[in-house]
Amino acid sequence: MQVYVWSKRNPHVHMSFLGLFTFTAPYLPWVLLAFSIIVGSSPWVDLLGMCAGHAYYFLEDVYPYMTGRRLLKTPGFIKAIFPEDEAVVVPRPANRWGVGMDVGGARDGQEVHRAF
Repeated sequence: MQVYVWSKRNPHVHMSFLGLFTFTAPYLPWVLLAFSIIVGSSPWVDLLGMCAGHAYYFLEDVYPYMTGRRLLKTPGFIKAIFPEDEAVVVPRPANRWGVGMDVGGARDGQEVHRAF
């Protein structure tokens, strides 16, 4: 489900499967389904995840855009536990894979010079 929703929200991301062929992100769930079938797994788990992901994507992203109404709302007890007025900062890695660099973008203690 999460793969399906991510792939629909990032349609222009180019991907490669095992270095054999490239495709864009919306095809990722279908590529993973085909791979599951090739290795002998049951396709039902992937198909169920795709159905659930499509339902969530439609109700969260498409339907509110079409009608201006949201059917999926966060329950009140969740909003009470996590108030909206508090900002949450999530650190992100400096490079694409998050390997070998600290948050500032330096590699192995080097200084980072930026023009602002």
